[in-house]
Amino acid sequence: MAAQTLVRKEVLYCGECGMPIEYCEYGPDFESHCLPWLKNNHRDQYDILKTLLSAKDDGSNGEGNDGQNLSSKKPSDPWTMEERLTHFYEKYQPDKVDGVGAILEKYAGKEDKLFVALVKKYGPEPEDPYYADSDDDDEDMADEMAGMSLKDKKKRRGAAAKKANAVDTRVIIHKISRNRKKAVTSIVGMDTVPDIKLKDVSKAFSKRFAGSSSVKDLPSGNKEIIIQGDHMDDVAAMIVSKFKVPADSVFLDIDGEFVPFK
Repeated sequence: MAAQTLVRKEVLYCGECGMPIEYCEYGPDFESHCLPWLKNNHRDQYDILKTLLSAKDDGSNGEGNDGQNLSSKKPSDPWTMEERLTHFYEKYQPDKVDGVGAILEKYAGKEDKLFVALVKKYGPEPEDPYYADSDDDDEDMADEMAGMSLKDKKKRRGAAAKKANAVDTRVIIHKISRNRKKAVTSIVGMDTVPDIKLKDVSKAFSKRFAGSSSVKDLPSGNKEIIIQGDHMDDVAAMIVSKFKVPADSVFLDIDGEFVPFK
């Protein structure tokens, strides 16, 4: 009897969660970490996986009656603000979905600030299927930049940098209760304030509140400063006065609601 030859199968493991890419979707970081990693490092596998997931969501084998892939069909309109917030809370905090309407009413006209604060606290937004193919826009921008003069490029990049600095600075302060009597104050977003060092900020907090203060890494990649004790209002005032952060960029997390400091 002839010996059977076994064919070795190559398995691609995710660089974020360590699982084979076929199993990433069952992990908690699939959309926020695994998909971006696969997209950047193995675009062909990313396209295949997206096709399979789209087919699964549609309850089909990936092809319509006309033989076209269903994943190529995107919605005719982007998410409404209510749909956008609903998908966000479904991903990170499902118990808040029922209160989406009330939250949007409270932040009417300030929705952009609300989402910036939510992303700082929880992580990136779920991808709107309407913008799923926006990679082409980046390629178009690269082509446009290639045809510009060096002087024009510097002007454009400089303007973009100024705009980013003006928009991206968002600081969120909230209290974390460890037991009935003890609490700590968490500050997220100080790493978005230009021209400061987090270690120096942490030392200033420690000196001001006569307690321990440290800088921690968050799973989202952002930095967090932890201060012993409940000092939310005093910390907010110090951030505005000492570190010159605009008051409308500082938010207090009160029972899950982001309230502007002033």
